[in-house]
Amino acid sequence: MPYQHDVINGFHIATAEMPHMESVSAGFFLPVGSRHERGALNGIAHFAEHMIFKGTPTRDALDLALQIEGVGGAINAFTTEDQTCLETRGPAELLPQFLEVMSDMLWHSTCPADEVERERDVIAEEIVMYQETPGDHLHDLLSESIWTNHPLGKPITGTEASILGIRSEDILKFMQESYRAEGVTLAVAGNIKHVEVCELARKFLPQENTPALPFTSFLHNAISASHIHDQRDIEQTHLALAFHTEGRHSEQRHILRMLSLLMGETMCSRLFQELREKRGLCYHIASDFSLYDDTGTFEIHAGLDAGRLTESIAAIREIITDICTSGFTEAELSQAKAYASGQSRIALETPQAQMSWMGDSIVSFGKIIDPKEARETLESTTLEELLTLSKALFLPENIASASIGPQTTESISLELSKLFAAPTPETALNS
Repeated sequence: MPYQHDVINGFHIATAEMPHMESVSAGFFLPVGSRHERGALNGIAHFAEHMIFKGTPTRDALDLALQIEGVGGAINAFTTEDQTCLETRGPAELLPQFLEVMSDMLWHSTCPADEVERERDVIAEEIVMYQETPGDHLHDLLSESIWTNHPLGKPITGTEASILGIRSEDILKFMQESYRAEGVTLAVAGNIKHVEVCELARKFLPQENTPALPFTSFLHNAISASHIHDQRDIEQTHLALAFHTEGRHSEQRHILRMLSLLMGETMCSRLFQELREKRGLCYHIASDFSLYDDTGTFEIHAGLDAGRLTESIAAIREIITDICTSGFTEAELSQAKAYASGQSRIALETPQAQMSWMGDSIVSFGKIIDPKEARETLESTTLEELLTLSKALFLPENIASASIGPQTTESISLELSKLFAAPTPETALNS
């Protein structure tokens, strides 16, 4: 896919021309998220994302919806720890209208106080919804466990208490400081031409940007294992383990990606085969990783039979121990590489996927990462690199965990202490 990338008035413009498509996907990627929040304003990045849908001087909330959805398009937005994104997709000829409406939302939202009060109630219900869904709430607990006393450890939505302190003027100030920041990216993919997108960008984007919001770096110090448990009267135990890693700029990120594939992202992976297929201990078991500018995590998530928790933790321990001593096989690595390459190619077939790839690449790395080069780097991973990373990663002083289930905090902590006991890389989690 031929990508094009320009900078106009300090903003990044990225396109992927796909003339065989009838549609277009466009996204504004803003380099601001929950980790940029200050003081007690936890949840303001997410609150601001909600408020851009509530009206501008020339459009109310219904007008905004009608001028996208009412002409055949779709619009959505999301907030992460370090990004906010507003995206649309629809018939290609509607791109000028989409960009005009999106620009109005981002840079002219009024955030009236009465709308803020109504949306506060909506966000409070969203928070309750996440808390009542163990799989979702577990993510927040794990973040708090591994990023203790740091903005990364706070929920993206904020808490019911923190959103009470957010006012209209706070949101407007946050938008003014961050929505024009250096690094803001417009990514467009589909049946468009780069030169036409650049012309629209000059018409609709602000004339100048502001400095990017700073964030507090995370410095990991080896400490005793951290664990947070939410005791609930449910039949399953939801368990998550997280290990500190280097950030997205690490030269090891491709090795980490391959490790996650081999451990728990596919039906061929070690965790899936051992815990689900061979022992029937769970329905859900998976691994994943998250990378930020300065730090990251490698994670294992499982929904376990509460009555077989001891057996499940022992099985996870056995797998990690084997990986840290014997590593993986050439056959496993070859299969994982083929899967990664195939899924990467499939995933980027749509305009929306291409748009997301470009936007995330520029906000994260300042340039568009060539997917082919990314696949080639991933395919260069060796068994020796995987073994070295595993030994450095799976250490008791490098782990945090969270759980939701019927056990008491004391009983589940005792079970997990068996997993955390190893003192050295050579015997990681195997004492």
